[in-house]
Amino acid sequence: MRQTNLLHRIVLNEGHQPTGFTRHTRNGLPLQSTTELRIAQYYGDPSYYLFYCDATGEELTDTYHDTVDSAFEQARAEFGVRPDEWQQA
Repeated sequence: MRQTNLLHRIVLNEGHQPTGFTRHTRNGLPLQSTTELRIAQYYGDPSYYLFYCDATGEELTDTYHDTVDSAFEQARAEFGVRPDEWQQA
């Protein structure tokens, strides 16, 4: 398993409802509900990844981003997460 450097995280609450902007699936089925988002980089990789996690912290899926701002924008578009809501890791 590749090691990551966690940069930002947020636990989603009732104010962060899915907008329908993106639909994530695994094996053709919709993913179970996301309860936490994390932005991280793999060591040695200049890109950023937005990880979608369940209530146990298991990573369900991720999206790839060239910049951390792009990952913030993805979270805003999907769940209404504002940049000032993120916790720095």
